[in-house]
Amino acid sequence: MGNASISNIALVYFNGHVYMNIPDQTESLDRRQQRTRRLLKAALISLILERGYDDLTIQDITDRADVRRATFYLHYATKDELLAQVLAAMFDELVAQIGPTITAGDPLAGKTRMEPFLAMFEHVAAHRDLYCTLLSSGAGTRISQQIRTYLAGLLMNTLRTQKRDLVTVPVEALAFYLAGAELGLISWWLDSDSTLSPSEMAQLAHRLVLDGARGVVKGI
Repeated sequence: MGNASISNIALVYFNGHVYMNIPDQTESLDRRQQRTRRLLKAALISLILERGYDDLTIQDITDRADVRRATFYLHYATKDELLAQVLAAMFDELVAQIGPTITAGDPLAGKTRMEPFLAMFEHVAAHRDLYCTLLSSGAGTRISQQIRTYLAGLLMNTLRTQKRDLVTVPVEALAFYLAGAELGLISWWLDSDSTLSPSEMAQLAHRLVLDGARGVVKGI
């Protein structure tokens, strides 16, 4: 699990489209192409933080990145596809943090322990402004769906390896229930300007998620 990537967890779903489940295919790109993608991603992030997402145009992005509009289309079809890849890279970063905390045999992808929750909330805190802007944008519902699908994918990967009688409800239903609960806590934390620290939120999430799973997963 330490080598997990969003590429083997779930397809990147955004704005009604399913994009390729290979986050960036950087290994097949030359240095110039990789640099162009880095510039476009950095331009998108900086513009979102300055102006929000909804009204941004591809021309805005290419002007900020100082690349031609035609060059953008060599890499991405839409700004939504670019955003999906930005989020995928952030999720890969999170998986790298969570991976070492997950022990073999944990039926909830490490969620029986507090460390993965702490990694999650520290990740959200590190990107707080970006998440706040995106989740409050017109695309917020779609972005929430992508995050929920990602979190559920992490859980389904481990739930499906458990003995059949360990989980007493459909695995997908449990995964999306727990992912929805975790996303709900993240959204509340961001929206409410709560003074709770990432550590305190991790403790809260750990308690609530485990209490919700105990009745349907044996041995936790």
